[in-house]
Amino acid sequence: MKRLLSLLALALLVSCSESERQGNTGINFSYTIDTLQVDPGEHLIFISRYMSTSSVSKDQKWLYNLNVSTPEMEYIDLENLRFDRAVPLEKEGPEGIGTSVSDIHVSDQGEFFFIGYRSLVKADAQLENFQRYQLQADQFKGDSLGEAEGFDFGYTISQDGKKLLGTYSKQKFNGPTRGLAIVDLESMTLKTVPIPELESLVDFNISLFGGNGNPRMSTIERVWVKEFDGKIYLSNTARNEAFIYDPELDSLVHKQFEATLTANARKGLYTKSTNSDEEMNKAWEEKNKEVQFQELFYDPTYEKFWRVSTDLDRMIGDSAVIKKVLTLFDRDLNQLHEEQIKFNISGSLSYFKEGNLHTFINLEDELGFLLIKPTYE
Repeated sequence: MKRLLSLLALALLVSCSESERQGNTGINFSYTIDTLQVDPGEHLIFISRYMSTSSVSKDQKWLYNLNVSTPEMEYIDLENLRFDRAVPLEKEGPEGIGTSVSDIHVSDQGEFFFIGYRSLVKADAQLENFQRYQLQADQFKGDSLGEAEGFDFGYTISQDGKKLLGTYSKQKFNGPTRGLAIVDLESMTLKTVPIPELESLVDFNISLFGGNGNPRMSTIERVWVKEFDGKIYLSNTARNEAFIYDPELDSLVHKQFEATLTANARKGLYTKSTNSDEEMNKAWEEKNKEVQFQELFYDPTYEKFWRVSTDLDRMIGDSAVIKKVLTLFDRDLNQLHEEQIKFNISGSLSYFKEGNLHTFINLEDELGFLLIKPTYE
């Protein structure tokens, strides 16, 4: 994974931390599935990146989809499920969005944030005025990071558009993740929240080295950072856990969950270090047979979190059959329910509207959604 921003010095500890472990508390859950297709009109909607550069408005009436090739911003009317218009953009210059945009975020106020490697650009709701942030070490006040530490690529923006949220790590090959980093974009003040439990995620990496011993690449465990109702949630691919940081209380809660349908953590029973491409691919296949936890999605209507995990179900000859498990949590991340499912939840584009989950699917190269309507009893 690419890393961002070399910053110096030490991080401050959060004032309060606690750990909890729990399993299902029990609810009755059912759902129906439908399919929705967006009418593109005469326009070819950009889906070749699986909607990874898209964002939904706060009122869920609009989907904004950045075509990074053109570039242009596509406006999708979600109430009528049709393409509305496209606004041309520039990559470079004072009104440029950047040459390597990998994600976009739209704040509650309708401001656009274009996130790229070593690049963060903010635009107003009309896409007329642009501001570029200088994310260098000497731009920040407040906390500092240790020697050779920096932000990880893949950060996000708070719902109010005022803060950058991400993780920070040792900026070297297989450097461990240290914790949560929060940047106030108005004052350019850095706040760090060390999370020692994240450091051992590197134990699950697969590293490929060249014949001379120099590192070539490494597969890493993903740490997701999300904000809901003013609190910041961190979860990862390797372990059945989450962290909740409350900025008002400066407190950190560690939630550990008990699964009955999957393992609770990766076992790491695969080759971790190799200089062979073939052995690297084999190790990757073995790793994919182990449990993997996906990101959290929050439904504000029913105040429920959804999360999908995958694990090995069985082997048929040399072929692995992978099962998908949906786990439900309440707003405080108390585990409620888990069951096997057949559908996928897109990590690129999924949102709840009026209690129903909309998740992106490719319908013969056209934009579509699975509509999952849940019932809780």
